[in-house]
Amino acid sequence: MVAEISAKKSAGRVLSVVFIFFCIAFQSFGQIVTSEVFGYTIDMPEMSYIADYSEDETAVLFLHQLLPVQTAIRIWEQEKFENSKKCLESTLKKTGGTGLFSEVVWRNLSCSICEFTLDKNVMGEKMAGWGICVPLVQKKSYIAALSFAPEKNAFDCLQFILSVLDSISIDNAGLRQPGIVTTFAFPRNNPKKITVSAGGLKIATEIDDCDEEANQFVIDREFAVFKLFASQKCWKEAWQRFYRLIAKDAAVRLRKPAFDIFTKLENSSRKKDPESPDFQTAQELLYSVQNFPYERKDSDPSKADFTSLPAVLCGKGSDCDSRSLLLMTMFTSMGLDSIMLVSVDYSHAMVGLHQEGKLGQSYTLDGKEYLFGETTAKKMTFGKIDSKMQDRSKWIPVELYGLGL
Repeated sequence: MVAEISAKKSAGRVLSVVFIFFCIAFQSFGQIVTSEVFGYTIDMPEMSYIADYSEDETAVLFLHQLLPVQTAIRIWEQEKFENSKKCLESTLKKTGGTGLFSEVVWRNLSCSICEFTLDKNVMGEKMAGWGICVPLVQKKSYIAALSFAPEKNAFDCLQFILSVLDSISIDNAGLRQPGIVTTFAFPRNNPKKITVSAGGLKIATEIDDCDEEANQFVIDREFAVFKLFASQKCWKEAWQRFYRLIAKDAAVRLRKPAFDIFTKLENSSRKKDPESPDFQTAQELLYSVQNFPYERKDSDPSKADFTSLPAVLCGKGSDCDSRSLLLMTMFTSMGLDSIMLVSVDYSHAMVGLHQEGKLGQSYTLDGKEYLFGETTAKKMTFGKIDSKMQDRSKWIPVELYGLGL
């Protein structure tokens, strides 16, 4: 309680210096918050809440119930600043902050990122954190986001802070793109050739040389964030966010392999199932994944037992949840309606695929039936599930962001 009161006091200082607040209603789906005016979305970790926000949606402040982290978002008119760096510098200056700035090209936009400190004379105690600034081209604005904690807590809160900033999307397309922090750390500029097997064929495609390491960076960071909530009532939602952000990062990395596989198998799939050739290709991919070498990445419970999705595609070892998330992400990239299903009780994960006219064992979500897809047992078709895993209440659905947000 003392920490929360202290956070609110310092938050009040941020508000008085940077923001003028009124009362509005952002559109919120769980911890996913979207500004309907400016089109950005932020996928906040569980137990975050909006402390205050402005009537015109140009400002919002998030606090957290467990950590002394504050996240302030401010929208500025583009004409006031020469570029993203100038905008971010100005935002920091208003809070008595100084930072080390770097440029990053994200979503083909010139953006700015910085590590900063905030003056204790303004905040009541010295703060440290990270900030970003991105053009909102269609809105003729900039979005500046600062996420920070007391300097004495900043190192312990670092993964949380980076997760918050990396979860920001500036439009619907960004919901399936690597975040700005990961893009800054791992720029994609060196494609490499790989070969994948599907439908009895060897299919040439490519990923970027950094994709495996970048996605693993996201996995390790998000696992550190997830562990904060393992003993909380919201552990299920935190688990869903963990997988969701991995898939968000991997979607673009897997888009070309998915396209190449579906294109290469189109003719044979159409012959086998003229009415649903994409479903047949999905089945061929399921067969292929079932033949991957089974391998647990790490038995240490303090580490993420999860292989990066590009590494799984390259056959570098996987288990049920990494395979299922790989397929969900690839299917979604090709326009198929897919989810992942995980279960603590069954210690298992499966992929789900919605296809009109196809029957079998399924999971119902939002009125739609998703056929179970087993990724670890060979020659299993969609719509089959172990008789010992039939209780639907023991399965947790994971979705990549719906584009209707």
